[in-house]
Amino acid sequence: MRVAVIGSTGYLGEQICNVLSNFPEFEVKVLVANVNWEKLIQQARSFRNPSIYLVNPEANFRAAGDLKESEIEVLKNRDEVKEILLGNSVDGIFFALSGVDWIDLFYDLLITNKTIWMATKEIIVAGSELWKGERDLSQHKNLIALDSEHNALHQLIQGQNKEHIAKIYLTASGGAFYEWQGDLNEITPEMALSHPNWKMGTKITIDSANLINKGLEVIEANCLFRFPYSQIDVLIQRESVIHALIERKDGFIMALLSKPDMRSVILHTLKNVRTSPREEYKLDFTRLHQLHFDYPVPDRFQGFYLAVKVGCLGGGYPAFFCGADEACVQAFLNHRIRFNHIPILLEKTLETTITKPKSVSDVIDIYNQGYKTAKNLIQQRRSLKC
Repeated sequence: MRVAVIGSTGYLGEQICNVLSNFPEFEVKVLVANVNWEKLIQQARSFRNPSIYLVNPEANFRAAGDLKESEIEVLKNRDEVKEILLGNSVDGIFFALSGVDWIDLFYDLLITNKTIWMATKEIIVAGSELWKGERDLSQHKNLIALDSEHNALHQLIQGQNKEHIAKIYLTASGGAFYEWQGDLNEITPEMALSHPNWKMGTKITIDSANLINKGLEVIEANCLFRFPYSQIDVLIQRESVIHALIERKDGFIMALLSKPDMRSVILHTLKNVRTSPREEYKLDFTRLHQLHFDYPVPDRFQGFYLAVKVGCLGGGYPAFFCGADEACVQAFLNHRIRFNHIPILLEKTLETTITKPKSVSDVIDIYNQGYKTAKNLIQQRRSLKC
């Protein structure tokens, strides 16, 4: 199978490439990254000379200079990338980066027969108003959710009569500060980037620390499985061993358990591969003495409830919220705001009246509007008493 990886130099992208390298039946044809041209070239050389592209023009230029005498082709622009990925030389695409930059490609891919491995939740969430008719994600047989919770839900729901399901549950570890007793003002980016169970990219780790990521995953579950928000719930599961549950109307609850390792999730989604048991992914029940459950506390996880509220509002609000959250996370990482300022600022941005998107360009515009609105509020934050 001929595949492309968008976001190959990020943490998840590296995991995907690592898994693919073990299966010669997968031929990597295209690798795309944002700015890390040295790592991208290294990845390309480890495969069979795929084409590469970097979103950052300077990085793309430097890669082209380094590869003048190489068989690795450096694509000139996004249009060339899209032409290849939508053409006949690629059978499947992995989306493994944050943000909405490639939502236009995803939109176009939905009316093809190509396999789409999707880990970019911002695209699904921001574009939630567009996933209707022939682009209804719940009806797309070749769309594979590439995260532990939605992949687990997919496995649990398969073979079930949807009318017999009372509720679906996503789980969350609670992040780095679930048991935090100190002042939230004291939390630094370095502390927030220390996730207790998972190794992930920078933005998703910050979003996981305040559970905004889990709120976005609730919206994602609504798009992927078409359960109403009243039937989607979230449980804190501290050990990150149970990834999702479904509660049937007859009272039985089914859960999917596995070690918190994205490589096992990626491996499971490679449906063309017959995998033999792998010891490193097996769950050792002798070490699993307890499983802890709780619900997200509103006072501590205000951002989670804001994200769910945004999903219920629908229209352009999810795209706006994603853009605003991007600005807040960047500001926090740059020490311009404190950790507990993020939900305060996000709630303030939602006072804006948002139009309903009718196209991909509308979604991008609304996302950018959210980003700019939050950025302006960050600059004026002293007047917000935060």
